[in-house]
Amino acid sequence: MSIVPFEPPDWLKNTSSRSIQERMMRNLPLDIDKTEGGFAWDLTFPTALEKAELLQFHLIHTLHMMHHMWAEGRWLDYHAQENGLVRKPKNKAYGNVTVTGQKGTIIPKGFVFSVPSDGGIPAIDFETLDAAVIGEDGIIRIAVQALEGGTKYNVGTDTIVIMRSPMRGITKITNENPLTGGVEEESDDALRERIDELLAGNGNSFVGNNADYVRWAKEVPGVGFAHTIPNYNGVNSVKVIVVDANGVPANAQIVEAVRNHIFGTDRKDMNRLAPVGLVDFSVSAPTPVIVNYKLRIRLKLGIDREAFIRAFKKAMLAYYQEISKASEDGKQYLKYVMVAAVLARLPCVDDFRDFRVNGSTDNILYNEDEYPVTGNIEADIYG
Repeated sequence: MSIVPFEPPDWLKNTSSRSIQERMMRNLPLDIDKTEGGFAWDLTFPTALEKAELLQFHLIHTLHMMHHMWAEGRWLDYHAQENGLVRKPKNKAYGNVTVTGQKGTIIPKGFVFSVPSDGGIPAIDFETLDAAVIGEDGIIRIAVQALEGGTKYNVGTDTIVIMRSPMRGITKITNENPLTGGVEEESDDALRERIDELLAGNGNSFVGNNADYVRWAKEVPGVGFAHTIPNYNGVNSVKVIVVDANGVPANAQIVEAVRNHIFGTDRKDMNRLAPVGLVDFSVSAPTPVIVNYKLRIRLKLGIDREAFIRAFKKAMLAYYQEISKASEDGKQYLKYVMVAAVLARLPCVDDFRDFRVNGSTDNILYNEDEYPVTGNIEADIYG
């Protein structure tokens, strides 16, 4: 939901310090000197300035804070709390490292593996979630989690290669897959969107409709988008597809957290949100559909390639979510003309040509349990 521009009430539109002082001067007795620079003028001028600031800034700011559409920060938190919501904290990146070493070597819980420091950038640390022992084949895969939350802990393949403290019996460390799920604290826009979704559904509901499952999933830290596949395995079955706040398929830790939040750890869990009649409940990350883009582009003055790519990726994240909310017979479509329209609306773009999506101008069809993820963006700048 887009934010409607705030329109001040009429009684706040004529509140300049000059107009306030003029009204004050008109209310003075007729025999008082009202000349600019005179005693009465000098006496009323500071008061008019203070009142103008009060009306034009402080009172306007107060009116903003009274509605979630314009509220920010802790004031938006208050609106969320009134509706049973809380701002989601940072989430820690999660994944696995593969450790090679001597059979029988014990790796304790909380042992730290790291991405080495580089050019003044500090090392990035991850700790093991459980103790583990290297087996007969000399290799073991261990689940690790970042020491802190945030996007900087989403690291690529083969980057976690050292130990913070030496340990005998370990000869090699690596991560065969990227670590994902590290997200920043929920933004005002994201929290505002969840409030809008809740109010659009007429408040908290626990009947188990599609909107309920989506809302429940998005309450879990790390989740950015979710949609449902109702009756995926017959009557009274629901599958929830979860994407993290960075726009990629949720990792196993987030998927498990969503399942436990909605379904509980067992059927007797008192915190269970799902209705009792639900027979089959599943949460999974979607299969990624990689979408590559290629184009020639002319950018507005002062905009470089990196700034354009950041803006385009952000805009496409919003578009992917929008098209994945609706399906046609279990199918979703990424439409070439709509992607081109997203590109054309970017403020940093002056013109573009030879635009291709996965090498063509065709639409991309994907299933309900799949989700588009931006791959390579080849932007040849001209002009």
